[in-house]
Amino acid sequence: MNVIQHLIKLRCKSTNFCVTNLLLVLSFIFLTTIPANAQTGNVNLKLKNVTLPRLFQEIEKQSTYRFSYRDADLVGKAPVTVSVKERSLKSVLTDILSKRNLQYQVSGNKILITVSSVQTPKSTGKKEVSGVVVDERGEPVIGVNISEKGTTNGTITDMDGRFSFKVGNNSSLLVSYIGYDGQEISVRGKNQFNITLKENLQALDEVVVIGYGTQSRELLTTSVSKVDNKVLESVPYGNLASALQGSVSGVRVQSTSGQPGEAPRIVVRGGTSIQNPDGAAPLYVVDGITRDDINHLSSNDIESIQVLKDAASTSIYGAKGSNGVVIVTTKSAKAGKASVSYSYDFTISTIGKKYKMANAKDYLTMHRTGMIMQDKFPDASSELGMAHGYGTGNDLTNQTAFTTQYLNDSNRHKLNEGLQSMPDPVDPSRTLIFQDNKTSDLAYRTGFSHNHHAEVSGSSERAKFLAGIGYLKNEGTLRATDYNRFSFNINGEVKVLDNLNVTGRVYYSNTRTHSSPFGTDVSFFRNASLAPTAKIYFEDGSYAPGAQWGMSNPLYSMSIAKYTDKSENYTLSLGADWTILPGLSFKPQIALYKTNTDKNRFMPAYWNGPSQQIKTREASAYHTEWSHYQADAVLDYTKTFWEDHNFSAMLGLNYTERIIDSIEAAGRGGATDNITTVNGIAERTKASSSSTTHKMMGYFGRINYNYKNKYLLTFSARYDGASNLGRNNRYGFFPGVSGGWHIDQENFYPDGLKKIVKAKLRASYGVNGNINGLADWAADGNYSVGQTFFGNPAIRISIPANNDVKWERSKTFDIGGDFKFLNGRLNITADYFRRKTDHLITMLTLPPSTGLGEVYTNLGSLENKGVELEINAEVLRFGKDGSWTIGFNASRVKNKILELPENGVENNRIGGEYVWDASKKQHTWQGGLQEGGTMGDMFGYKQLGVYSTDEEAAKAPQDMLITIEDRTKFGGDVNWLDADGDGKIDSKDRIYIGNQYPKWTGGVSSNLSFSGFDFYVRADYTAGHTIYNWARMFMDYTLFGSNNMTQDVVKYSWKKQGDVTDYPRFYRGNFTQCNATGARPGSMYYEKGNFLCFREVTLSYSFLPEIFKKARISNVRVSVTGSNLLYITSYKGLNPEDGGTDNGRYAMPRNVTFSANLTF
Repeated sequence: MNVIQHLIKLRCKSTNFCVTNLLLVLSFIFLTTIPANAQTGNVNLKLKNVTLPRLFQEIEKQSTYRFSYRDADLVGKAPVTVSVKERSLKSVLTDILSKRNLQYQVSGNKILITVSSVQTPKSTGKKEVSGVVVDERGEPVIGVNISEKGTTNGTITDMDGRFSFKVGNNSSLLVSYIGYDGQEISVRGKNQFNITLKENLQALDEVVVIGYGTQSRELLTTSVSKVDNKVLESVPYGNLASALQGSVSGVRVQSTSGQPGEAPRIVVRGGTSIQNPDGAAPLYVVDGITRDDINHLSSNDIESIQVLKDAASTSIYGAKGSNGVVIVTTKSAKAGKASVSYSYDFTISTIGKKYKMANAKDYLTMHRTGMIMQDKFPDASSELGMAHGYGTGNDLTNQTAFTTQYLNDSNRHKLNEGLQSMPDPVDPSRTLIFQDNKTSDLAYRTGFSHNHHAEVSGSSERAKFLAGIGYLKNEGTLRATDYNRFSFNINGEVKVLDNLNVTGRVYYSNTRTHSSPFGTDVSFFRNASLAPTAKIYFEDGSYAPGAQWGMSNPLYSMSIAKYTDKSENYTLSLGADWTILPGLSFKPQIALYKTNTDKNRFMPAYWNGPSQQIKTREASAYHTEWSHYQADAVLDYTKTFWEDHNFSAMLGLNYTERIIDSIEAAGRGGATDNITTVNGIAERTKASSSSTTHKMMGYFGRINYNYKNKYLLTFSARYDGASNLGRNNRYGFFPGVSGGWHIDQENFYPDGLKKIVKAKLRASYGVNGNINGLADWAADGNYSVGQTFFGNPAIRISIPANNDVKWERSKTFDIGGDFKFLNGRLNITADYFRRKTDHLITMLTLPPSTGLGEVYTNLGSLENKGVELEINAEVLRFGKDGSWTIGFNASRVKNKILELPENGVENNRIGGEYVWDASKKQHTWQGGLQEGGTMGDMFGYKQLGVYSTDEEAAKAPQDMLITIEDRTKFGGDVNWLDADGDGKIDSKDRIYIGNQYPKWTGGVSSNLSFSGFDFYVRADYTAGHTIYNWARMFMDYTLFGSNNMTQDVVKYSWKKQGDVTDYPRFYRGNFTQCNATGARPGSMYYEKGNFLCFREVTLSYSFLPEIFKKARISNVRVSVTGSNLLYITSYKGLNPEDGGTDNGRYAMPRNVTFSANLTF
């Protein structure tokens, strides 16, 4: 192990990095120059009286070659008896086949068997037909069976996909190839044929990627979902993880921000955390290398995505896999002819949703009349003449922020320059003039994005390579936001020896992101609620700054700050596949995954409103280097005993070391806006650095056994050690076991039913560890520095060490079934699971006498239960190649807290609300964290309506949330529920309103294809989560004081005695009456977040290959795609996907993409 550790600890400093690149370039050149006629390998054979197919199977077991032939060409051929040791495959095949009037050709790893000389009986009415067969990408297909209908006359395609033979003048050709739809083609009046095969997904035995290997879906005994590659075809994702949304069951994917390149939140089966359920991110494995995310990967480089969900499938990853595992495989070199492809996507993006705000006339009417209040409140009429958005104290100079004024001779000319007028609602004898600006639109723009990707691949007999390069320029719909990514993927494989393949891979990406200089509140609802009467431009044509920096003119404020994030990411790996003996192979791999991130911030001098210039000029710089070193060694063995007993075993070890180095500096007081870096500051406010390391060592294994592919059994286990656990508990053992039963293969299964449905039942149980929430040095204690003790430097213990901190442990039971109806035209997968996670890592509060605050410990347990369903169906087949397929998936997850640390409180409750429990007819503690409960419960005051008249309001319960002595209610005030009926409204009258976490997630898809056209629709849905729409409440009832309100307040708010509505009166008294303030979260602003989003609608057309044949273009596909086109939801905020409090959200952009893909 020391050798491996030394290898992976090589640091990629400048010299080493150059050497690495040089080696990779040399390897690339080597891959492309290996001669095509390299020597074939040797074989050991001892067979007696076997058929030719049996001979070919034995050779395939001992080599990487695969045979293609027509069954009819082998009929009647003499059986084979052969006994050779270390004899060349070339001589064996030549000797055996030549005696049977057969010949062979080698291309890459394919060996094509054909008849040496085709003898066509002499007859009349025969003609020569020829052609070429390609797949949907325009690539030639080798070994396709072409036969004359009703005869044994036929041939197979050669290395270039071509065929030629004689058939009857009026006959038909039958075209067949495993995994593709068969075709019947009339030859009448035609001699030349160009045939395109269409893949038959139902006919294929799907292979899924699992931990450290692959497995046939038919033999799979665990819960694994695979993302349909249609999802990756047409959308140029800024973040690859978005492709998972609605694509597979059991995975909650939430697009919480429209910021380009932003990663969605992903939680598999509800996660395993009590403190932060949304933070229970899965493990990502990219080409065998573990990482924390899949940011900055280009979707153009992706071959497949799979999700391992139950513990039996994830236990092979031990402590890292408790929150699920997402396995991503990038495109790799493949055998075949050299090809070049290029794709381009042009995207137009508009903001998906904006707030519907009041216009200037409504704004002025509501605000100015809202200053007239009952005698209970202080007189606010003096504000009508101030320089507010609704006040008349503004003028035409640069000293006021708004346009509202009384009409007079000095400003009358502005009516000819676009200003509007209206009678003053509180003094109709006077005229107001003002500008009506759609300030809520100013922050947004139409974004234009470009995505380029080029790829070249090829192979010889002993080598293959692939190189891809891409560039994405993704403009955001919020001003000043964008994401740019440059990436390349180079990989290759060399057959060094007949039994040894060596692979190398480089994946690199460089990104630059510009984000908003403001928080989500200012960016998305405070700026949007800037009064419509605000000045956008001053009289001299310069930008007006708005009311203040926290409610500004976006044209001004979004163009000032310089906020840039840069990231450089690269993955280097070197691996091998050594076949030691037939069925026994060894696969080592060493890898480095490294990310360098820089964040630079600079705020130049700016105007905070029209009268105050801020010259703080704050600057900061942050740099971090994230290095992940990994070494794997895997030994695989496969053997079939007595024909029916299939056995495979795998043993391996995995070592990872992750190092994070960071440095940060910040300051203020720069002398000029021209120096945007930290070296221009006059006063340092922060300077810090850190370095941290985490190491893990794991030993793992898996055994698969099946009898006649009918009874299936898998056992896996991993023994892990981690550096950040307590010294007494650093190692853990994590086993998993699963079984499957093809019940349709039993004798008692009715023969008639076998033709209708194939059924496989499966069950699994496994254990995972988890340390995701544990800092690198947590068990050893935390220490704070930078302090003094009696004038001397001091180190203070902030968190004491705990050598007994151990793994969180998740135990999962899963039972499910896979059902295939009508020969694969309808496929259903269903699962039920229960997961219990105990030994939860948490912070325990220590007694004050210790002088310490908290300590890491293991306390508490959590239960997740759920059901999952996936349905895929081919609804129709029509015409020559038409089909309609649909897919559907649904998942429900429920969490329950089973155990918490003992704290002397009922149910060991932490936090919570003391409210009325209607079922128990008493006040109880609800919500928070407590045994028997769940996480994320939300409580608020129930709004019954609005008092229609003063007389009705006079009967209201005494409202204790009104902080002044006079608690009188009036018509237009909210009627709150007195839940406990004690005649008072107080905190104990809050009720359960909802939960921030969704109950149901899922997706639906449909694909209609015919004659080259494809119409694909994909949607996803989420239901059961509640959102507290703080942003809407802020705008509706002017928590800022003079901001704009939504149109709902104008239309529906109470305005006069007798009005019946749910919206309270709009007046300054709202603050005192607590009708809608942060002090009283009312039920009207707790909204259901349920939604159905049409995530993708694509219309594409693939041209026939012969159209562009002269230009040497084998495939052309064009498409137009709409993404995030429509959210069907009742939620009134900008983004319904995330539960909890909406404090401003970046709405998902509505995109239209035009794409072209060419293959040469």
